[in-house]
Amino acid sequence: MGFIGQVAGGLRFRLLLLILLACAPLVALILHTAGEDRRRAMANWSQRSQRMLSIARDEEQQAIGGTRQLLLAVAESSSIRTLRPHRCKEYLDMLFGSYPRYANLGVLTTNGELIASAVPVSGARDRSDARFFQRALETRAFAVGDFPAKPGNGKPTLAFGYPVLGHAGVVLAVVFAELDLDWVDRFGSELPGQLVNGATWTDLDRKGRILEKYPDPQNAIGSSYSDPALLPTFFDQPKGVLEARERNGQKIFYAFATMPSRLAGGPVATVLAIPTRILFAEADRMLQRNMTWLGIAAGLALALGWIGSKLLILRPVRALVRSAAQLAAGELSVRTGLSYSRGEIGQLTRAFDRMAEALEQREYERERTAEKLQVLSHRLVEVQEAERRQIARELHDEIGQSLTAAEMNLQAALRFRGPAALERRLEDSIQAVERVLEQVHDLSLNLRPSMLDDLGLEPALRWYTQRQGSLTGLATEFHAEPLDGRLHSVVETECFRVAQEALTNVVRHSQARSVRVALSRSDGHLHLSVRDDGVGFDPAASRSNAVSGASLGLLSMEERATLAGGGLEFNSEPGRGTEVHAWFPLRYAETEPYSKP
Repeated sequence: MGFIGQVAGGLRFRLLLLILLACAPLVALILHTAGEDRRRAMANWSQRSQRMLSIARDEEQQAIGGTRQLLLAVAESSSIRTLRPHRCKEYLDMLFGSYPRYANLGVLTTNGELIASAVPVSGARDRSDARFFQRALETRAFAVGDFPAKPGNGKPTLAFGYPVLGHAGVVLAVVFAELDLDWVDRFGSELPGQLVNGATWTDLDRKGRILEKYPDPQNAIGSSYSDPALLPTFFDQPKGVLEARERNGQKIFYAFATMPSRLAGGPVATVLAIPTRILFAEADRMLQRNMTWLGIAAGLALALGWIGSKLLILRPVRALVRSAAQLAAGELSVRTGLSYSRGEIGQLTRAFDRMAEALEQREYERERTAEKLQVLSHRLVEVQEAERRQIARELHDEIGQSLTAAEMNLQAALRFRGPAALERRLEDSIQAVERVLEQVHDLSLNLRPSMLDDLGLEPALRWYTQRQGSLTGLATEFHAEPLDGRLHSVVETECFRVAQEALTNVVRHSQARSVRVALSRSDGHLHLSVRDDGVGFDPAASRSNAVSGASLGLLSMEERATLAGGGLEFNSEPGRGTEVHAWFPLRYAETEPYSKP
């Protein structure tokens, strides 16, 4: 298996495989063409079935129409109307020679007894039980007998009858004609000329009886169809195609249709059948020829590729492969050691060595830059937070204490009685000092709320969310899952700053009516979600503006989440509100990578 795997993964094998893949479109084209040829053959066969159906319908109408006209003329003949056997016989003999398609012409009494016939009838001369005779008497019109009838001479015939009427409409006799189906098949039908070698055309009634068949109609008419299981399919739809397997295993393709038939006394199914191998013979021959030529061409290409690949490619490429493997393993100092010729392989060798050298240099510079950037980023954030903490402490402790002392001094001076103007000024001074105290307090909270250091992230974020709602009129909602103790100060600080920036953007830009802030834990990370119902924005366009210097709010949030070992994403569309989703590691480490949980 090792040797086989080595060969299968080799460059020579892949080059040969590439040659074979280049042949794949040709194979697909050949197979597609063969499929189209088969579909075309099926469609042509179905169209041939429809043409033969039309011919069969026309021939049936011609046979019925011609026989009706003949019997009408016979029934109106004065010789026949005399009902004298001798005169009837002479008249029938005269007509019979002019109509070779008929097996017999004759006259019957109303009791079914034979008066005269062109051909002598052996056996019983009583035809009262014949269907054509009974129908002619009942309808007093042209009638068709059962199909087929077999007289004593064994020829397949179909009998027709027509009543001989008196002046008062009384039936005097019935004239009949027996159509020689064998003669029609041999001389009077166009259907055999539509068949190809190996094909058959069959007319069937619902009982599966063969009414007409080409070739060899004489032995088939009146017999049962060889595969009765197909009869329901033939009669359940007006037309269709079907492929089935005979008992001997041969596949047969059938094109069938149904039509009403007066000769059969109901619907008949016309079935045009041909072995599948004959129907698709031309398509298969073209497929075999095309595949043979393609195989010869592919074989020659493979032989040339096998010989030429070793001489022209494999030898120098193996050295490049070894060097590439070492380079992929991290040995950036590797070089091919090959000479730089003027050909493509030499150019590739030179380009490879230069690439390895450039990668080595860039990796060295990248590593140096990425230490520096990480240290600087952490230092920048630490310095920024330290400065904010110091400013907040000074504002709160020093300035606040001084203003408090001033307020107390002014209140003490107010207790001394003096002029009314001094009293008003003292009161105004106290109010001013109180306003300064409130502003200093707000400034201190905005710079860094003391409760973030004293109580932790959740209380600070809950207070800040409610405070923003009370100041701006936003409907605020805050949810937080319980946290197991305090988080790392970096995580708490960066999470609070991201939420602070997000809420600031909601107030300034979103035109929202409500905002929801949530803290949750999942997969070892703390998740922050700030969702509003405002106008939304296009994150890609805003990011582009931020990169160009128009706004640093988005980049600031992303940078803070990244430095804390987490990440951030914006989910927003114009008109559908905005969600800022940030995540931070619950267990913070200085080298946490940036990744989305």
